Amino acid sequence: MGLQPEKPDPEQYLRKGTRKDKDRALLPSIEHQNRNREVIKPPLPPVDERPMQKPPTTKDYVNSNAVEIINSSPKRKEVEIPYNKSLDYGKVPAYLEAVKTEIQKEKMLVETYVIPQTTQEIIMDEQERRELINKLKKRWDDVNAEYSKYCHKVILDTPGEIKRKVTQEAELQQLEDDIQRLSHPGPLVVVEELAVMRDKK
Repeated sequence: MGLQPEKPDPEQYLRKGTRKDKDRALLPSIEHQNRNREVIKPPLPPVDERPMQKPPTTKDYVNSNAVEIINSSPKRKEVEIPYNKSLDYGKVPAYLEAVKTEIQKEKMLVETYVIPQTTQEIIMDEQERRELINKLKKRWDDVNAEYSKYCHKVILDTPGEIKRKVTQEAELQQLEDDIQRLSHPGPLVVVEELAVMRDKK
């Protein structure tokens, strides 16, 4: 695009010695071109020099190898005892026995010192026990009334109904167990956990 440059004049060319000093400084110096180059590889050996060779031998390697193998004793493979035939097969390892002993000691310490300090035994009154039994029976009646809506169905419609039925069955069983446990004759001892107050720093 734009104006075309003029054609160069063939008579106007660069002649020897006409380059400026600034352009000469950019050219590599003669000393740099003729510097001594280090010899990296060793020189080649002369043509008439023969390489060093091992002296010839008269040993018969095939026969000597055969004689050595014949005279050697056969290698015996070590018989490995299978794991189920070993002495410690089916036994609890010793380190597990030590761990069990430590766990038992910790449980005994907790039962001896920690539990008595954090719990309190209270004997329940007979009237309080009867009231608790009556409340459990009332709760059992309410849950049973809800449960009777689903128990007659052969096929439940939704996953919510299935989950509700299973939950109500578990709650009914738990209520029956609690009522039976409270109905035993004799004094009833209740273990109450004490709230441990800690100083806030």
